Amino acid sequence: MARRLTAATAQVASIPAPVGGLNDRDSIASMPATDAVILENWWLNPSKLVTRSGSVSWATGFASAVETLIDYAPPSGSTKLFAASAGKIYDVTSSGAIGAAVVSGLTSNKWQDTSISTAGGSFQYLFNGQDDPRLYDGSSWQAVNAGSTPIAITGVTTNLLTQGNVYQDRLWMVEKNSLRAWYLPVKSVGGAAAKWDLGAIFQRGGSLVGMYTWTLDAGNGQDDHAAFVSSQGEVAVYRGGDPTTAGGFVLIGVYYIGRPVGQRPCVKYGGDLLIITETGVYPMSSGLLTATIDRVAAITDKIQNTISSLITAYETQFGWELCLYPTNNALVLNVPMSSSQSIQYVQNTISKQWTKFTGWNATTFKDSKLGFFFADGNSVKKAWIGNTDSGAMILCDSLQAFSYFGSPVQNKMFTMVKPYLRTLGNPSVLYGLNGDFNPQDVTGVLSYTPPSVGMIWNSMVWGTMVWGGSYRQLSNWNTTGLIAKSAALRMKLQNNACATEWAATDFVYSNGGIL
Repeated sequence: MARRLTAATAQVASIPAPVGGLNDRDSIASMPATDAVILENWWLNPSKLVTRSGSVSWATGFASAVETLIDYAPPSGSTKLFAASAGKIYDVTSSGAIGAAVVSGLTSNKWQDTSISTAGGSFQYLFNGQDDPRLYDGSSWQAVNAGSTPIAITGVTTNLLTQGNVYQDRLWMVEKNSLRAWYLPVKSVGGAAAKWDLGAIFQRGGSLVGMYTWTLDAGNGQDDHAAFVSSQGEVAVYRGGDPTTAGGFVLIGVYYIGRPVGQRPCVKYGGDLLIITETGVYPMSSGLLTATIDRVAAITDKIQNTISSLITAYETQFGWELCLYPTNNALVLNVPMSSSQSIQYVQNTISKQWTKFTGWNATTFKDSKLGFFFADGNSVKKAWIGNTDSGAMILCDSLQAFSYFGSPVQNKMFTMVKPYLRTLGNPSVLYGLNGDFNPQDVTGVLSYTPPSVGMIWNSMVWGTMVWGGSYRQLSNWNTTGLIAKSAALRMKLQNNACATEWAATDFVYSNGGIL
């Protein structure tokens, strides 16, 4: 008896955009469908992806690379922004070509800054371990040493001070290539510095990288602690604020968290403290809970294989740092790959997921009331503004996690795919399917045709114009003949100076055999 052959029934599936962000931790064959193998220049909102914002030129005319940005933000009065380059400091509060330097004759441009307010006003202190510290009072700069006026620091060789932090109303300072910290009298920016030697505390040697304030819940409310971080990865935690009295500054413990990476490895994160280490970026509160390093405690756990490879390759490059940008719920991890090239891994602090930014060749970042800034070679740029990088289009790339579409062992014939995009303009988009865990590029050329200048009556074709000012839907089917057990959308997009959103992707396929 003859057997009737029936055609395979087409099925449709819809997968949300990869709002779960980058994932190099899980097997490529089993990661969640809303994660991504590749995700570049897409910003992660909890409900959708958006092409990242652009940048514009802010300050130009520097003789060499800018290596430090300084934000002076007094409790009252105007915020100021400064940049250090070529042994000088410039006021870059206003955009445009830089004027005359406000400080000159410096040896290093790699400063670390801290602010302190006293009865005498609001001050910004700078330390770099080579020059005498610089103190800004809102109107003038002063080099501070044992004989300087009107403010002096005695008892320590001031040009060896590399970092400062205000803790319990005292200015603490770290001495270069040593395990010594120094502190000033309460609410003072000058005076006799007293030594706090941690040489007998740290068992692994090395030198102090910095002293930071760490806030944790001690059981009866929030409590500030002092955290001294060594170059060998040890952290000494103290409680109390008065090192001049017995019992006024007590060692809680010494912990190992992994060697810090970069000259500026730490950033305040709410009450916690984040630190870039050779084993990932850790919140102090989680990293010190156990005697051994628990990789899962790292906030970079989901992308740690990538971060570890980058640290191995580029650890000695200047520019490793973390910068918070609360306005856009972003935490930026800057990864310097050379003196002129860097990338960023950026976490949405709400969803805790990661994406990758390219096109911002930053040496350092700074969040200010004036905006979000980064140093790019011989210029300063304002970031997270507009939809181009000073006129250059933003290129986005993505490969979503592979999906079995409910049947791991069956082959499928994928016939069509359609991403749901929403845009304010006319981006250039290329997309197709990758099969069975084999990442491949899409073919074609991304292009941009500038709009015509002006309109001639009776020359326009109805339906071809793109009206500005409101979003429009882009959801076109693309045919494909992929036969595979699993598939993932690979998409490249050139934003063409317009914001574009990605919400989901539809797939049409038919199930086949188990071969």
